[in-house]
Amino acid sequence: MEGNGSKKEGVWRAEDEIAGNSRAIQALRELIVYPFIYAKEARELGLKWPRGLLLYGPPGTGKTSLVKAIVHECDGHLTMISPYSVHKSYAGESEKFLREAFTKAYSYASSGKPSVIFIDEIDAICPHRSSRREQETRIVGQLLTLMDGNKSRSKSLPHIVVVASTNRVDGIDPALRRPGRFDSEIEVTLPTMEERLQILELYSKNFQLDDNVDLQAIAASCNGYVGADLEALVREASRFAHRRLSGTIPGGDGATIIIKMEDWESARSEVCPSVTKGVTKEVTKVSWDDIGGLKDLKKKHKQAVEWPIKHADAFARLGISPVRGVLLHGPPGCSKTTLAKAAATASQASFFSLSGAELYSKYVGEGEALLRRIFQKARLAAPSIIFFDEVDSIAPKRGHGENSGSNVNVGERLLTTLLTEMDGLEEATGIVVLAATNRPDAIDAALLRPGRFDSVLYVPPPDAEGRHEILRIHTKQMQLGEDVDLQKIAECTALFTGADLEGLCREAGIAALREDKSTESVWNRHFQIARDSLRPSLTQSKVDEYARAKFHR
Repeated sequence: MEGNGSKKEGVWRAEDEIAGNSRAIQALRELIVYPFIYAKEARELGLKWPRGLLLYGPPGTGKTSLVKAIVHECDGHLTMISPYSVHKSYAGESEKFLREAFTKAYSYASSGKPSVIFIDEIDAICPHRSSRREQETRIVGQLLTLMDGNKSRSKSLPHIVVVASTNRVDGIDPALRRPGRFDSEIEVTLPTMEERLQILELYSKNFQLDDNVDLQAIAASCNGYVGADLEALVREASRFAHRRLSGTIPGGDGATIIIKMEDWESARSEVCPSVTKGVTKEVTKVSWDDIGGLKDLKKKHKQAVEWPIKHADAFARLGISPVRGVLLHGPPGCSKTTLAKAAATASQASFFSLSGAELYSKYVGEGEALLRRIFQKARLAAPSIIFFDEVDSIAPKRGHGENSGSNVNVGERLLTTLLTEMDGLEEATGIVVLAATNRPDAIDAALLRPGRFDSVLYVPPPDAEGRHEILRIHTKQMQLGEDVDLQKIAECTALFTGADLEGLCREAGIAALREDKSTESVWNRHFQIARDSLRPSLTQSKVDEYARAKFHR
């Protein structure tokens, strides 16, 4: 338990210590401060103030800090209750601790100042009583009794407020989630870009920043970061700045530490958003210029994926609904996955990648649970991109699986979950779903209507100009001989995919090493050796077959 905090000189407000979460701050002020400021008006109107508030949201969003800041602001008393302090070894000790905490809160409230009981991680203290664990059932019953006593004897007892926090709101016993106990529930969400900027300014106000440091650009690139992540980011940036200064200036410990943009970039590589840990994939930085050819396709892909994320205000101003999903189909090795990575890099969105191998499990329902969890995390970290590689294995046509009795096969259950998540009751706001396949005819037709996969793009094999660009991209790190003409090589590699051309460049380099391990250049003869040893992955009949598979709506 914590005692009264001394009020600082001058007018101190919660915003001096925390940033963002304005809705939660206002709700806490109305709950804790207003009953004392407007006590006379409440008596005249016969107004009864609420006495309970439940804060829920992902870990690190500042739920505990919010409560402490508001109590500090009004110079109140805070009584902390945590799981480790409640759970005791002997029967009856937990209930006794709760009674003592409420009694102590009432004694402080008698002095005429706000008194707040804060229950941290209430899901661990008051879980569902259906588990039939005797100790937890007794604790829940005792807390219900104390909160009801707080309400029923309000005329004889001073006003206290009970605030609880959790990141598992569905794990709390339902009896607590009704008016009269926890009257209100406020979600403490991930900070927006503007709120991230406020948090970065707050935590970096005591550091000296270099002139080229753009906190707004840093905030924009920290999509999915919670307050605790941003605090760690500032701490890591200062650590990198100190390390850089110590390495360049002898005895640099006493010198002024200036945080440069390079320190922020190094810190970004160390600190990842905690809300997406374990589900996001580290995306290789791929720019649109790293993809040869496909000019028209890249333009359409940018408009479908990048524009709604980067220019959301323009879409809202014109009342345009952004594209919900984009399906890329075409022959293998034609840069479908690379296009998805380039879109994620350009839009600076959180990137979630899933394949059929990750979703198929021997345990019934595990794949569907993973799919729902991915969409839930993507909503929290929005704007987000969810990429399904080989989507035909996740969403096959219904009615073609092996059903046994009343059991639906795993593919159909995954498809049903995907359809529900893409346009179900809980909208996938801020999420773009990308999918890639080389078997478009195997995908269920329900996915291909507008509102799910709005845009269906065919990724063809590269033409001569595209092959020239691809060869130039894959040979930019090579020292080429004077007789190497990439244009001629592109013309004689018809039906080669992007993956084939990458293999051709690699094989030419290996051929040069076989000839002379001390060589510094790759010559035309090495490309000819590589060309003679490789065959294109595609045939003209296959290309025609993929082209005929274009969707017609």
